Amino acid sequence: MEYIDLVNRIISAEHSASALAQEAREKQASLDADLERECAQLRQRYLERAQRRISIVEETEAQLAAESMAAVDARLSHAMEALEGAYRAHQQEWVDVLFARVVGQTP
Repeated sequence: MEYIDLVNRIISAEHSASALAQEAREKQASLDADLERECAQLRQRYLERAQRRISIVEETEAQLAAESMAAVDARLSHAMEALEGAYRAHQQEWVDVLFARVVGQTP
């Protein structure tokens, strides 16, 4: 009888070990799936955050570019006004100097 009891205990232990091993494999698969899902969620959140930051940077850069262009336009406008004022003030003098140089005279 003891031999049969021993064999039954060994078989019972084998079944228990098999069940535990199967449970461990299922938990491992579940953990792998959870980890993969969590990684995908983290990646998605990171990409969304990066896209928001890119949008903010693009808006800021566009604003700075517009301000810079406005400043350049203002300086150009001021320079053109100054040049036109100088031309009106010295028009005849400049014409006389250019004419004299073209015909070979010194003014």
